[in-house]
Amino acid sequence: MCIRDRTQSTWGNIQVLIKFLRFFMSQTKQIGTHSGTFHADEVLGCVMLTKYTQLFQNANIVRTRDQNILDKLDAVIDVGRIYDASIHRYDHHQGEFNDFFSQNHNIRLSSAGLVFKHFGREVVERIAKDFLVSEKLDIQLSPEDYDQLYLRIYNTFIMPLDATDNGIDAYPQDVEPRYRQTTALEHRVSRLNPTWFEQNIDQDERFREAMKIADDELQWQVRTTMSRVLAKPYVEKAVDQRFNVHESGAIIKLELVCPWKEHLYRIEEEKGIQGQIKYVLFQDQLAEWRIQCVSLSPQSYTNRKSLKSDWCGKSRDEVAQLSGIADVVFVHANGFIGGAKSYESVVKMGLESLNAVSYTHLRAHETPEHLVCRLLLEKKKNIIKQ
Repeated sequence: MCIRDRTQSTWGNIQVLIKFLRFFMSQTKQIGTHSGTFHADEVLGCVMLTKYTQLFQNANIVRTRDQNILDKLDAVIDVGRIYDASIHRYDHHQGEFNDFFSQNHNIRLSSAGLVFKHFGREVVERIAKDFLVSEKLDIQLSPEDYDQLYLRIYNTFIMPLDATDNGIDAYPQDVEPRYRQTTALEHRVSRLNPTWFEQNIDQDERFREAMKIADDELQWQVRTTMSRVLAKPYVEKAVDQRFNVHESGAIIKLELVCPWKEHLYRIEEEKGIQGQIKYVLFQDQLAEWRIQCVSLSPQSYTNRKSLKSDWCGKSRDEVAQLSGIADVVFVHANGFIGGAKSYESVVKMGLESLNAVSYTHLRAHETPEHLVCRLLLEKKKNIIKQ
């Protein structure tokens, strides 16, 4: 074959390839978002649509602000100044926009919230089912479980993104926060935007990197939230059987390690036993037993009843000597958690802590007569030391 024939053959192959690519592109949906600096809301919105929805799975991302191009695309996120789900336009920057996730919410939606509002139920169900299959877990979630998962993911993950993107503080403006959070998803995504001293950076490639980060966070949010949703029956069973641990009913034993805090407070309220449970017992991954204190509320670091103060922050040998529990492993300095090798030992730790009266408690109930006696005794001790 001569050079001319080979050239014609090569050109013919290129033309066939071009036709195929044009046909492929015509069959693949196109999702538009704005070019330039990107943010977590449109990045996550693109992830949800292109990875977890039947309608837009594997769609191409087109980053532009050219309205003529955007008008031709199958969906548009965070640009275009239109919110109309019937034509898949999900922008929130127009002045008249004032939409919320539901009538029970008061944070204006970002583009992530808009996408999640319309596709989130499908997204979380897809991620949850994929995870259960990959881990070979024989667990079936009911439609109600998926509904709960959908709402929880919005409240705990998507809504903070909506608030951040809309410039809504989590605290009153006159309150100076004690520290700044810089590791949330919006910060990790933002850091991928080119800095002022970087040259010749492919922003589209950085956008794709940001999508990987957002996808990973979304998957873990669904997995951990699903584990919480599925944990309630185990926590409720432990509460119902609390008198099998001790007649006080103040200690519960979990059959397995699972998220228990948020369920415990709700179960206590449902059963009318608020504040009665002080300690939770469970085995860790090393098959050692742990005893954890129940805090005053899910957000509180103050315990209803801490472990015995004499043990806190001491070495294992010191705690063993003070408590008489030979297989004790540790007691945290703050007294909120401890451990031992055996179940019987953590029960003993709980009972001794339950019956212990703290020095602070005694001072709070001190009478004038007791105060005089205490001061005289302290004075006598000081004289002896001198």
